[in-house]
Amino acid sequence: MYLKTFTLLCVFILHFNLKAKGIIEVIRENPNLSTFYSYINNTELEAILQQKYPWNWTIFVPNNKAFDVLPTKVYDKILSDISLRKMLIMDHILTGQKSSSDLDSKISEEITVTNKSIQLYKRDSLYVKDMVVVNENTSAENGVVHEINCVMFVQPSEEDDRLTESQKKDFPITSCCMQTNSEIDLWLQASQERF
Repeated sequence: MYLKTFTLLCVFILHFNLKAKGIIEVIRENPNLSTFYSYINNTELEAILQQKYPWNWTIFVPNNKAFDVLPTKVYDKILSDISLRKMLIMDHILTGQKSSSDLDSKISEEITVTNKSIQLYKRDSLYVKDMVVVNENTSAENGVVHEINCVMFVQPSEEDDRLTESQKKDFPITSCCMQTNSEIDLWLQASQERF
């Protein structure tokens, strides 16, 4: 009796482990994330994110609506250039798995794979600074995917003219949606300074 139960349990576990999806599969199979997948597809990033590592990944994936509202300049200057496109995508990736259950209302400072700091916290929803995560915690074999409604623009707060001096002091990093030509120019300038 116990042997049969144990055998059935092992078969069940093996069956689902063999069927586990990686984060790339989760993104590829979600029709709301097809634009992001089209930009990550056939880059080194896709292969890297499919490899087995001792850590998992957290990806904040802009949905198709986020790409629909981007200024043309993002397509012309960033997404058309493979190096800049990879850098923009990497701004949305963290090493380590951060699900909403790992967070609370206290701000958690995290670092993207491009070495940019972002702030995460959980209230009623999961937030990346001021951006609400619209679909939290899609688990994968090698990490977690969070769907967001915008393409993130991460910058030092001192460069953000929309903030007061007090806000700049309290929040050294600004994460917002890339929406204006001046934000695009600042992102491009910061990216070129990194090379």
